[in-house]
Amino acid sequence: MKRVLFLSDYEDEIEYQAVFEKLSAWDIIGVTAKPREISIINTLSGTEFFFRGEPLNPDLVVGYAYEDDLLAAVKLMKLWQMSGVIVLNHGNTLFCGQNKDLSSAMLNAAEGVRHLPYFKFPSLPAEEEMESIGFPLVAKPVNGACGRGLFKINSYQELSAWVKQNERYLDDYYVQPYIPKLNNEDYRVVVVNYVARYAYSRRGANGSWITNLMKEGTGKTFTVDTLPKDLVAMAEKSARAANSLFCGVDVALDETGTPFIIEINTCPAIKIIRYISGADTLVEQAYAEFIHQELIKNER
Repeated sequence: MKRVLFLSDYEDEIEYQAVFEKLSAWDIIGVTAKPREISIINTLSGTEFFFRGEPLNPDLVVGYAYEDDLLAAVKLMKLWQMSGVIVLNHGNTLFCGQNKDLSSAMLNAAEGVRHLPYFKFPSLPAEEEMESIGFPLVAKPVNGACGRGLFKINSYQELSAWVKQNERYLDDYYVQPYIPKLNNEDYRVVVVNYVARYAYSRRGANGSWITNLMKEGTGKTFTVDTLPKDLVAMAEKSARAANSLFCGVDVALDETGTPFIIEINTCPAIKIIRYISGADTLVEQAYAEFIHQELIKNER
C-alpha cells in the first residue's frame, strides 16, 4: 500500500482530505504533517524521518507549505529527494511561488506569457522616476495570499502617503501597474502537470477590484474548453515558467479582450466547493490521478 504525504499546515486539512478520499480508490493512504513536527535522524547510512513518534516513510511527498513552515519544508523535501522519494512541487518552486516578485520575473522571462513589470524600492522614488511607470499601481505583499494587504494607488501623492505609512514594511512589498479587467472579472485556471484541468471566474464583492473569493468575491465554474484558447495556453505556459506541477494561475482579459497573467499560486485551493456553491470535485480528482500516475511511473 502506497503512502502520500502532504507537507503543510493543518489549517487546510479539509483540502488535502479531499485528495486522500480520491486516492483511496487505488489503496493509497494520505497523511498531512506539519514540517516542524517531523524529526530527522541522519547518519552515514541515510536519513530516517519520524512523525508523532512513528517512522514516516512516504512513497511520494507533496510540498504545500507556506509562510513559517516553508523553510523547514524545503529542507525536508531536499532530504526526501536525496533518499529517492518522489517530490512534487519542489522547494524552489514553492519558494519562488511565495515570493511573488521572483515569480513575476520568471513569468516576464517566459515566451508567450504576458505579465506585468514590477517595481521594488527601499524608499519613495522620485516623482520623475514614477512618471515613466505611470498610475494607477497596485502594491502587493511579496508573500501575500487570499487578497490580503493589497493597495490600489492612483497618483504620486497617494504613493508618497502610502510609503510614509508603510515605510517599515517596504521590503515586504512590490508594485505593479493596475490593468482594468474586462467586466471586472478574472479567472483561476488550475493546471496539473502543465495541463489546464479546471477553471472558475471571480468577481469582487460590490464591484470591488479585489476578486479573491476569500474577500467575499463571487465565483462561477467553467469547463476549460469554454475559455479563450489563448488564455488557457498562457496559463499552461505560466505553470511551466514557474516549474509548478500543480498550481492556480490567475489570468484576466484586459478591456480589449487580450489575456494577461496576474500571478501564479503554487499552493492553490483544491476543494472548490468550499468557495463556490455547487462546484464539483474535478480538481481533487485531477490531482489524485496525477499522484497515482507518478507512483505508477516510479515503479517501472
